[in-house]
Amino acid sequence: EQVFKQLARTYADAHATMSNNDTDRCGASFYRNRGIINGALWYSFAGGMSDFNYLHTNCMEITVELGCDKFPSEAELYPEWKRNKEALLSFLESVHRGIKGVVKDLDGNGIKGATVSVRGIRRDVTTAEDGDYWRLLNPGTHILTATAKGFSKVSKRVYLPHNMNKAGLVDFVLEKVPVEPDINDHLFPTTDTWDRFDPYNQFERYSSRDVAEGDEEREEKPWWWNYFSQSGISPPNWLLRNV
Repeated sequence: EQVFKQLARTYADAHATMSNNDTDRCGASFYRNRGIINGALWYSFAGGMSDFNYLHTNCMEITVELGCDKFPSEAELYPEWKRNKEALLSFLESVHRGIKGVVKDLDGNGIKGATVSVRGIRRDVTTAEDGDYWRLLNPGTHILTATAKGFSKVSKRVYLPHNMNKAGLVDFVLEKVPVEPDINDHLFPTTDTWDRFDPYNQFERYSSRDVAEGDEEREEKPWWWNYFSQSGISPPNWLLRNV
């Protein structure tokens, strides 16, 4: 939430009038919050585009209310652009706020699909094809942790000063550890599946189940089928004849 507030604050402060205490817009006074507000105070709903972008792509979206008129005249468009130009540029420059880096093994190879978490923030990020990652963070001290299946966990304490003009570089080197076979291993993707999995390819993300199943035809199964598949017991196919 703090990062969202900072992004909104960046836009409003760079806008020509948005954070002006003397500006009353649309019959309401926004100066109490210097031009920003939590949209849930107006109305709240789940499953919107901003929710999807954040939960599935780690994209942080803010809504900018530019005026009270839904369909302004053509003559108003250029002045509106001038009022928002610096705010838009400042918002784009916020991409350099936070951290970036690579999660690697001892041989220097990037680890794809590793998780980078920040203490106190429930939303994690996942490394891309070459083990690289990036995430927005506010200035201050943060505890970062990188994890990957089959590797040791590494944590780092990082301080981000207020005057940073580019993202801090935080790399992780994980040591490979032996993995004991587990009864639930079949519930996790195999190495081959991870090789095909790209955390930034959303279409492939939702088709990974199809890849794991191969060419096996998927058909609707009865309610009790899930019990056998989750417990690791071979489902009794012969029972399907009587279903």
